[in-house]
Amino acid sequence: MKNMNILWVIPIMIAVLFAGCKKDEEENLPTEVEVSFNGELVVPSTLKTVVIPDCTDEIVDYAEIVISNGTDEETYYVEVFYLTIDGVEKPYTQSIKLDYEPGITYTVEKFLFMDDNETPDDTSDDVIIAATPETGSDFASYINKPVSFQIAVEEFEKTQVPVEVICFQPDIYDSFGFVWFIVDEVTIREECFFGDICVKNPDEYTGSLYENQSNGLQIDMPAIAKIELYRNGDFVAEFNNESYYGEGAPLCVTYADYDDTVDVFDFVLYILVKDGEDFNYKHFKTWTIEDDEIIPQGTDGIVDYVLGTCVPDADYIFNPYMNLPATATFEVGTTYAPGNEGGYLDGILSDIGAGYDIYNGTYASWCFDYQVTITPGTSHDMDVYSSLYLGDAPGFVQTKEWNRANWIMNHLDWYDGYTWADIQGAFWLLDGWSGSAQGGMPALSTLTFAQDMYDDAITYGEDYLPLPGGYAAVVFVKENTGDDPIIQTVFIVVDP
Repeated sequence: MKNMNILWVIPIMIAVLFAGCKKDEEENLPTEVEVSFNGELVVPSTLKTVVIPDCTDEIVDYAEIVISNGTDEETYYVEVFYLTIDGVEKPYTQSIKLDYEPGITYTVEKFLFMDDNETPDDTSDDVIIAATPETGSDFASYINKPVSFQIAVEEFEKTQVPVEVICFQPDIYDSFGFVWFIVDEVTIREECFFGDICVKNPDEYTGSLYENQSNGLQIDMPAIAKIELYRNGDFVAEFNNESYYGEGAPLCVTYADYDDTVDVFDFVLYILVKDGEDFNYKHFKTWTIEDDEIIPQGTDGIVDYVLGTCVPDADYIFNPYMNLPATATFEVGTTYAPGNEGGYLDGILSDIGAGYDIYNGTYASWCFDYQVTITPGTSHDMDVYSSLYLGDAPGFVQTKEWNRANWIMNHLDWYDGYTWADIQGAFWLLDGWSGSAQGGMPALSTLTFAQDMYDDAITYGEDYLPLPGGYAAVVFVKENTGDDPIIQTVFIVVDP
């Protein structure tokens, strides 16, 4: 036998045949039920952490079926033959007969496909080819109904019941009456993930699960994460690495792929991060694959990821995380061009809870929409976005050159003697500014570094991500803003 993994999914149709009709009422009842089974093999798949023998190429000689009626239990050994259906050979069992009484309930306790090892008269060397997992076993989660199960036989009815079988695993699913197996092929697959999280201040994670890691709190720590698995849009299961704090092993997701259908799988990654003063899982990535596709990864067979920029060679590098509130009040200072804090204007923030990367106070602030105004001395309820994660922001915000703006704020040391006007001028150039004086801004021709900042940002900043200790823009958009800005898009910069 080969050492590979395989799962058979076998829906069962139960057809009930009756015999022995007599004249009196009692003798008019059918006395026997004939049961027949049909099965089909499945394509194997290799698991990284679990080994299931491969039975793809095995020929099933007979089925061993254990059925009880509540008081007695009987084992049936039923020969198997093969028929070609739609060009594919499928195994069928000969019929077995069960006694029938009105209201009787039968329980299928076990179903095995067997190889007689070419010694049909000697069962000592027979080999189990496949069986249905039992409730509570390792593989029970990959099928719909593990054994044992009950079937009530009714007069003159045919019942179809699905049954799933995994190679070399004893258990069973639903089946009874004249049983007819119609096989759905299923492959057990696996994807494994391992991640890092980069934090600017490890002490901020005091009290979190990260504190239990073997090396304690660090700037670069193994990510504590969970993955939600969806099949064709339906939730299947959640997997997490909390029990071992993300250390020492990847987080592996095993799942069943139904070979006779097109299956689309979504792997939704959540990482445990600081959220205000709490620690919560937040969504950072969704991978979508179809059938036997695998998530793109390196040569180690593990999907490596990092939240932040402290591990440059990971398979997936997610933008640095900023611990931000969903909303805040932003008051525009009356002094602008420049404001009192050294920016284009002052942003006075309030209604921010404790623990976030921004706080109630006054910040040097900047504007990105050179053609849209904002009134000094006004206060606005704002939605708050990280410039590194703008998926939920209005479209006009997402299209702005935030990577290049962040590049400028992290490379001001290139421009000795720069002024606030150089910075604001470079931002407006990214938004298409013609360079004419407006809104308290002098003309571009009078600025020393604005054009150089813009040119360098175009050259170097397209895919820029701040390194640990760098800065990134926090964007404020007036609540209920649609496709077009209501007021000028304003932002501050903080260390992510």
